[in-house]
Amino acid sequence: MFMNKANISRIKYFLISGIDLGSGEPEWVVSKERRKWDEIFLSLGPSKGRIMGSVAKKEMIKSRLPNPVLAKVWRLADVDGDGALDSDEFALAMHLINVKLDGFDLPDDLPGHLIPPSKKRAIANGRNGSASASGSDGDSY
Repeated sequence: MFMNKANISRIKYFLISGIDLGSGEPEWVVSKERRKWDEIFLSLGPSKGRIMGSVAKKEMIKSRLPNPVLAKVWRLADVDGDGALDSDEFALAMHLINVKLDGFDLPDDLPGHLIPPSKKRAIANGRNGSASASGSDGDSY
């Protein structure tokens, strides 16, 4: 097989899995299933482009993962720590749930390659570099 960038990318996709899937790739790995996550997000009736924890929880519990795992998913996915999920953060939460359902452990801290592109600049500028398990509005997971 001829080894060019496209072939190397395909090989890496099959060798890297779990939380490391998408590491080193130019496209945000969560985008691969984005259409599905966006449809679910919109069906939850976001207000001002966000859903609160109580709304997200109704979707997240369908995974049948234990509450402590779902709380960790929330903490990792609420990248800006505002106690709500926008469409990028919701898609990330769904991706993390699938990683766990596939039998992989979730990290304690969100790897850089999983930070939504829309959040990278704010984090790099230090505006909000840590996700919080509860937001300022008290309605987090």
